Amino acid sequence: WVPDKTTSDTQRAIDAVGFQSLDHARIWHHDTFIERHTSSIMHNKFIILLRDGTPVEVWTGSTNFTESAIYGQSNVGHIVRDEDVAQQYLAYWNKLALDPPGRSKRHSGSSHDEDAVPMDEINEQLQPDPAGAQPHDSITVFFSPRKTSDLLNWYADRMGDAADSVHFTAAFGVSQPLARVLNQDGKLSNEVGVRRSPRIARRIKTDDKLLRYILLDSQPSEHSSEKSRASAEKKGKGNDYCDYFDFKKLKSNRIAYGAVLSGRKEEVEDAAPSSERSEALTGLSTFVDFVHTKFMVIDALTDNPTIITGSANFSIASTEQNDENMLVVQGDTAVADVYFTEFMRLFDHFYSRDKRNESLGKGSKSPRPRAWIDVVEDDSWMKPYFDPSNQLFRERVLLS
Repeated sequence: WVPDKTTSDTQRAIDAVGFQSLDHARIWHHDTFIERHTSSIMHNKFIILLRDGTPVEVWTGSTNFTESAIYGQSNVGHIVRDEDVAQQYLAYWNKLALDPPGRSKRHSGSSHDEDAVPMDEINEQLQPDPAGAQPHDSITVFFSPRKTSDLLNWYADRMGDAADSVHFTAAFGVSQPLARVLNQDGKLSNEVGVRRSPRIARRIKTDDKLLRYILLDSQPSEHSSEKSRASAEKKGKGNDYCDYFDFKKLKSNRIAYGAVLSGRKEEVEDAAPSSERSEALTGLSTFVDFVHTKFMVIDALTDNPTIITGSANFSIASTEQNDENMLVVQGDTAVADVYFTEFMRLFDHFYSRDKRNESLGKGSKSPRPRAWIDVVEDDSWMKPYFDPSNQLFRERVLLS
């Protein structure tokens, strides 16, 4: 843990249930509370289960051990019952417990033993940067910090290789390597067959590109986008810069962001007040209100899905600076089904609120179309789902 008020409160809470006194807890301080001083952010969230001294299971994911994480945001807790994976996490933990320097370039400025090997070197020894897709039916573990952002670029390459679908959560925006992929048309979707679709041909024949679903914690700000773009231009990288305001224009991308229903009251035909009620947050979260998950599922409904999940936010900082852990699960359709189902639950929940709020004119001076407010009493709503040129046609086929 990193010493601060939160961890001090945690120490007192553990003392209240696990020790006879705070002084007694401090006697055990070096065995029970291990401080981490040299990491940019200690961002891991994992527990290793040992039986008779042997690591057998790992619980990991995006969930902080807080009320906010459990009751206030979307998060993932992922259990891996695999001794080899558990052993890798234990080896990582044992290195972290020594509180080594985080990165090689900061080594000389560390107050620690100058002979200590920094974590970025240790992590790349534990698991070197991958080359290409991982083997089918495998689980690969990656730890941060790392020497370069090559692993982040590898995530972007996997997204770029998607043939049918991408389901991606981004709690803190979309980093440039992934944004550039999202800003390009994908491959034709008839290269990989969708499984469990007895009512349609195994190989889908359509001219539509793949579908990419992006779930954000909040709607990006145009002002922030302009500042980031201006900063990139000053660095001579303006031509390569892209963000939400670029890739949201592509029909291949469906985007939702965290929101509650607008509180604006509407009048119905008989002039009676609407029974609609606004929503409110729990108040438990102070930084991330809605989406805190960090996962990407590629080709979820095929026979060889890729699930990338863990604590890292798919950013340069999470790759090069922070203490982080990520799992890459390749080819496990059962795991893919769980992530896919939860993603679509969240996506549909927020997408409907986004569209309804837009229909109410939230944040706009002029009223928007009322399609997400009024009841549609004919079959006009179905037509996009049977128009091969419409993205909803591809969605219908994909989810059939």
